[in-house]
This record gives sequence, structure tokens and C-alpha cells, in this order.
Amino acid sequence: MKKKLKLFKRFIYSRVVFCFLLLAMQICMYLFFIIKFSPYFFYFAGVNLLLSFIFMAYLSNCEGKNEFKIAWLLPTMIFPLFGISLYVYTKMATRNFRLKNKIEQSELQTWKFVPKSAETKTSFPEISDLAFYLYKSGNFPAYTDSDVEYFSCGEDFFPDFMQELKSAKEFIFLEFFIITPDDSWQKILEVLKQKVSEGVEVRVLYDGIGSVLASTKIYHKYLASLGIKSKIYMPLTPVFNLQQNNRDHRKIAVIDGKISYTGGLNLANEYFNFGQNKFSYWKDSAAKIRGNATKTYTALFLQMWNLAKFPEKKENKSYEKFFPLAQEKHFSEGLLIPYADNAYNEKDIAENICLYISSKATQNVCITTPYIIIDNQLKSALIFAASRGINVSLIVPSKPDHFLTFCIGKTFLKTLVENGVHVYLYLPGFIHSKLFTSDGKIATVGSINLDYRSLFHHFEDGLLIYKKSVIEKIQRDIELTKLSCKEMTLDDYKKLPLIVKMLGRIFRIFAPLV
Repeated sequence: MKKKLKLFKRFIYSRVVFCFLLLAMQICMYLFFIIKFSPYFFYFAGVNLLLSFIFMAYLSNCEGKNEFKIAWLLPTMIFPLFGISLYVYTKMATRNFRLKNKIEQSELQTWKFVPKSAETKTSFPEISDLAFYLYKSGNFPAYTDSDVEYFSCGEDFFPDFMQELKSAKEFIFLEFFIITPDDSWQKILEVLKQKVSEGVEVRVLYDGIGSVLASTKIYHKYLASLGIKSKIYMPLTPVFNLQQNNRDHRKIAVIDGKISYTGGLNLANEYFNFGQNKFSYWKDSAAKIRGNATKTYTALFLQMWNLAKFPEKKENKSYEKFFPLAQEKHFSEGLLIPYADNAYNEKDIAENICLYISSKATQNVCITTPYIIIDNQLKSALIFAASRGINVSLIVPSKPDHFLTFCIGKTFLKTLVENGVHVYLYLPGFIHSKLFTSDGKIATVGSINLDYRSLFHHFEDGLLIYKKSVIEKIQRDIELTKLSCKEMTLDDYKKLPLIVKMLGRIFRIFAPLV
């Protein structure tokens, strides 16, 4: 029942409903003019056609990816009112100057506590250009005094996470796309309650759509009664809310400013394989960071905390206590660069990292992602790597999570297989892990899927790992996962149900908007 309610609320407050209303208005206007003003319908149609051509000329001269432009052209040519209204609606969301200013102010308040980037030109010349880009584009410094541990599944992550929560002395920050009030969350909540009683400050931040069951004033008051500070990013609101498509998809946990976690795991039973799971088994990944690199995640959490509008109340914004000066050094080989991305910076940081790794590869590129709906630039980069003799492998689910996304993804997989990319279909259940590795030297772990929503619409985070021994463990996990997969062939695509292939082809043009 809770699952159905969650899905129903997501649908009611989704952009799909808004699109349907606009489309219905356009159709009603056509019918109205046909029935009431049939002699003048020619003029009405002419005005619509003129609007379409004006919009097409405008869009052609705009900066941006061609995939987005093409996706907008078809609806605006057929239904100008619907298409242009939706376009304006969407652009107003990402060009919200008030929100952009709020993001910039929040960043100014927190980045000053994050150390400058470590020197990389001498120590790591082969990656110094990427380190330079990340620091200049997003204030994401490179760290040589931090270490990382990798978890290949939720069952390994959960006990370690619980133990670190129990060890907290100063504060706990949790930011997750999905928090579901179930058994796993109750276990976490018991620890948080105990920590509050010990004087530890606990803050919980979650997305209003992803955590729809917890996104109520009642649940907020319940957490407050336990002494837990909570905020909801973009809670359920009427469908005309402009930012509803830009969700907080991050997965970040920070403990005492010394330890942090990120990855694909949310806080719900299925991610830890507790109880029954409709996919039989949920395969995911996470990383645990020790040392100064945690300061970047602390800053990212506080930035997002400041953006959350509900509940709105004045609070002390003195952040020094969250950035401990006396940090235990964790010197080891290699470096770490925590990073983030969002729709408002217009820099495509997450995609650029993928493009960089693909272009620099000399032996292999290994990727795991639950969704594969990518633009021509990233698709071409993977195909070009394969054409250079690089072993490019991609692990994706064999079972659908979201049916339409699954159908569209299959068309991309077909294109990749045709061009020499090895695609592996995960058979035991659902793979939700988000990894991008190359040559056993560089890897990313985080919340970023290879789809338009993660790469261009959502607030996301990741961890870039370079020349650390943990990459061997990540690579070994990928190779072991392949043993539970079936390599996809073109015959596999041909055998798909006709409806899957048809929907995939029809809606692929709208992939940037899905």
C-alpha cells in the first residue's frame, strides 16, 4: 500500500501531469476553433505555424546540445502552445537567477573552509589537467592526505556505516535521495536517537519526491521530537513548481567531519537486501573516505542544506565547528577528488569527467550504470575508444526498473554493441552501481547515472580516485560481476518484444526530456 501511495504521489506531482495538462489545453483549443469558429480555423492554424517557425529559428541559434534542441522541435511543430509553454517552463527553472544567487552565496559561505588543491603538476602530471579543471570549474580540490575504502554491495556497507554512526562524537550529516521509513531506516534512527541524547548534532536532508513517504510536516515534526534536524529539498508542491525536475539525487553521509560516504546506496531496505526484493538481488556500490577529503562533502551538504526551503527557519550559520582543523592524516599513494554537479552551473562536470577518462584510456574502460541514455558526445567517445582497440565494457540491468527508460536504453545499447562496445546484462537482480573506471588507474564512484537526468538535470555527487590500491578492488568487483552477466548481442535486441523496440525508437528523440 505504501509503495502504491508513493508511486501515485510521484505521478501526481510529476512533470508528466503538467505536460498532459498543457497538451490537453492545446487539443481543446483546436477543437474549440473547429467547432465554434470553423471559418477562422485557417488563420488559427496559420498563427500556430508561424509560432512554430519563429521558435525553430530561435532554438537553432541558441547555445546548447543538439539533442535537446531536436527533442523540443517535434512537440512545438505539432502543438506550438504546448511545446513552447513547456520549453519556457523548463528554461525558467534552470535560469532562476534568485536560486542561482542562493547557490553562489551558499558556496561562498562553505568553500572558504575547504583547503586548496594539492600540487599535481609534479606528483601527478598525467592527471594534473583534470585536477586543474575540477578546481577551477567547481572549487573541488585534489587531496593526497586522504584514503578510501570500497564496498561492493549494501550488505557490506550497512554494518560499517552503522558502526561509524555509533562512533560519532560531534555531528552527523545525512543527505540521500531516498529515505524510506522501513526496517533499515528504523535501525539507523535508533542510533541517531542515541547520538542526539549524547549531544551529537544530527541533520538529515532528503529529496521531496525520492523520499515521498517521509516528505510530510508530520514526519518532520516526528524527527524534531527526537532532536533530529531535518529538511526536505523541494517537497511535494503543486505541479507548476519550476524546480521540480531538478532533484537532489546525491548520497552523502558525513561523520564528525572526518569520515564520509558516497555511492549509489539510498537508505531503504532494497539497497541492503533486507527482506523481500522484487529484483531478487540489489547490486550497488559505495565508498568510505577518511581524512581531509571529507571537508568537500561537508561543504556540499551544507550548501544543499541552505537551499532546502522546508522547514524555513533562522539558524546559526557558523560553520567552523564542522571543519575540524586538527585532521588525522591518511597519506597514501594516489589522490582523491570529491566533486559535484547540478543543472544551474551549466558546466556538465560529471559528463566531462567521463569524456576525459574515455579519451585517456589506453587499455580498457569499464562502466556500471542502471540506466544508459546518453548524448551523442558521450556515445561517440565510447565508440571511438572501442574503435581504437580499447576494451570498453558496460554492465547494465537485464530487468527494467522504469519501463520507458528501459526501452529507450535498449536502443542505445544496440548502437554501442554494433560499434564494438561489450554490453553485459546483469542477471541475478538489478544493478544500481555507478562506476566509471579505466586502465586500473582511475575510477569514479558516486550517485551519477549515465542518463540525461543525472548528467544534466539533478544535483549529483561523485568521487574521483586516481592511482590508489582500492581501484584494484573496484576492478575485481566489476570482473566478478561480469560472471553473473550475459553479454548482449544484436540477436538479443532483435528478440526483444516489438513494443519495447517501438517505444524505445519513438521516445528516444525525447530522451533529453524524459
